[in-house]
Amino acid sequence: DDMKFMILTALMMTSITFAHAQESYTLIKEGNSYICKGSQPCKYDEKATFGSAALWAIEKSSNIIENTLKCDAKKLSLSVGCNIEESENSDKAYTFQLNIGVNKGKIEFLIKDVKCIPKGVMAVFKTVSLDKLNLEKKPQNKEYVDKFSVLCNQFMQQTMKEILGENIDLSHWEAIINGQVVKGMNPNEVILAKGKPLTVTENSQRTMWSYESGSIVMIENGIVSGVIN
Repeated sequence: DDMKFMILTALMMTSITFAHAQESYTLIKEGNSYICKGSQPCKYDEKATFGSAALWAIEKSSNIIENTLKCDAKKLSLSVGCNIEESENSDKAYTFQLNIGVNKGKIEFLIKDVKCIPKGVMAVFKTVSLDKLNLEKKPQNKEYVDKFSVLCNQFMQQTMKEILGENIDLSHWEAIINGQVVKGMNPNEVILAKGKPLTVTENSQRTMWSYESGSIVMIENGIVSGVIN
């Protein structure tokens, strides 16, 4: 019995280690391009996982390059330009394209087009594209690859954790796909259908979200009670 217990414990430890090892996202070279790709099973249904990914991309303003989000809810795919700072005081940051898709019960991602860009007024170097580096001629440039490799792994671990940790209620999927706001929607569904509001005003009875188009969404007790287009 003791032997059985020890074997079971060892197997459990192995599976925990393996599960943890799965969360490591490695930067690899494919042809001339440096990419990072991976996938994880959806914890909830595919639409909720994609909705969570889209909300993450809409909300994460510090990591997202403005106006680069392209979202196709019908195909459960999105593409967005991202930005990671090496550190607060560094003169470098990295930009890249993040593609996310949900398919066959999995969320998949691909990071590509990685560039190192100067940050702050004191930065003296030019933008460096990782895909154009010739490490045989300039082996010292491997520093760019090594630094981004670490940052990329941290970024994707955190991103997957945030996306997969959310179980959001999306019971108005058809309206979301058509970019329509309807009564009964929750705030997450409104953001997915129409984006973030331009202004938010609240009184004791309701919250009103105003959009650039002139439409107003009224929310009471956490659900849409009316829409003025």
